[in-house]
Amino acid sequence: MKKTSLLSIILLWGVISINAQDLLQAPKAPKGWFELQIAQSFGFNDWNRVAFASDRLPRTSSYTELRASANLHIIRKTVGIFNDIGVGVMPAPRSGFSDPAAQATLATGIPYYTKEVSVENGYQTATGHFKMTYGIFGRITAGEKLSVLPCFGVGFMTISAPNCEVILKEQDANMQYTARYQWFGKDEYNGSTLGFLSGRLRFAYHITSRQYLLFGVEYTWHFTRADFSETYTNYFNHNIVTTNTCEGNRLNMLGLSFGVSF
Repeated sequence: MKKTSLLSIILLWGVISINAQDLLQAPKAPKGWFELQIAQSFGFNDWNRVAFASDRLPRTSSYTELRASANLHIIRKTVGIFNDIGVGVMPAPRSGFSDPAAQATLATGIPYYTKEVSVENGYQTATGHFKMTYGIFGRITAGEKLSVLPCFGVGFMTISAPNCEVILKEQDANMQYTARYQWFGKDEYNGSTLGFLSGRLRFAYHITSRQYLLFGVEYTWHFTRADFSETYTNYFNHNIVTTNTCEGNRLNMLGLSFGVSF
């Protein structure tokens, strides 16, 4: 009986010692910290259902972003807020500056050829875009060294709206037209902002007292559309022949991120 009691005490002491050691070794989530991340996203759709409109904007198939993030716990180190600032690179359009005559023929049903390009501002190379996100996150302890952080944010990305103006000549006729194309409702080559919502699921692996390795998956939904409009005017009397407006798509992008916190 005494041996059994002694053995029970030894086992209990061992369990208490192990639990105490685990608690001492378990990572303590800091009140606030910074992160550096690189993210690679892939788009599911184009800017617009009109190919001519999409082809004069950066390709949505790929978006590479380098970002810095500030994080702060606000409720018992389980809920917090974050703000990240990033610079992303999108590749050049598929077709560069495609011939507007094909789009005019498609829109009006009349065959044209391009006589002169008056204005042409757009994208021909890979471009950089400023991006900022504000949001809220939660922290869930998943193991001795692993935490899961679901995040939800809202933000914006900068982009320049291209514009294009050409003189078209009707094939086998003397009629000429001025065609003007606009994106995002802009009539000049200037900056615009795209709003988006972002959902992220990050995994943080504890490596030192304040450093974590980060891995995450994320989904971004751009609620600002890349609207496109085209206006065809009689070159000689300046009367508007036809105007078409096409509502843009809402971009959907899925990505992976890697980083470190400090």
